[in-house]
Amino acid sequence: MTKLYLIRHGETLWNEERRMQGHMDSPLSALGEQQALWLSYALKDVPFEAMYASTSGRTLQTARIIKGDRDLAIQPSDEWREMNLGDWEGRISDEIERLDPDNFHAFWRNPEAYRPARGETYSDLQKRVTPALEQLLAAHEGQTIALVSHTVTLKVIMAYFERRGLAELWNPPYFHPTCLSLVEIVNNELHIRLHADTSHFQDEAFGY
Repeated sequence: MTKLYLIRHGETLWNEERRMQGHMDSPLSALGEQQALWLSYALKDVPFEAMYASTSGRTLQTARIIKGDRDLAIQPSDEWREMNLGDWEGRISDEIERLDPDNFHAFWRNPEAYRPARGETYSDLQKRVTPALEQLLAAHEGQTIALVSHTVTLKVIMAYFERRGLAELWNPPYFHPTCLSLVEIVNNELHIRLHADTSHFQDEAFGY
């Protein structure tokens, strides 16, 4: 059996401010660190044989917390980075919606129509992530793997497993910070055991 644990990074300072991050970065907030700790407790007995993360600081910070004292190297790769959001990166969502309303609406409601002046389209992201995902699964067949990444990247990965088109990409569930998805492959049969789960949150005041 191959087990792939898919993890979104913890809440960041820019998440608090509703700033778009993309390839730009900000560190985990205090809550983000706590979210990662909660998930680390929930996964403490999982025998990971490989752990991957995007090269962004927020994913590596999350991955280190989840790894804990396991004798395991985190393998960073640009393939798992968030969608490149071009001129939107570092800007507050409300400002983007005001300055670029049609594209902002397309980003969230009609991914196939999203056309940034700079950065990646959803199709570009699929072309980056899908081959990397297939290579990862082939390299670790029969193993238990963790991958720490980002909302849109993880949405694309789950859409691949669900055979869901871009038009349906933003269908629920929403990917909250440190949400956990678990995909198992047994005898070439795929099973989605968890999808954006946040049951590891231990304080209802900070739950989703």
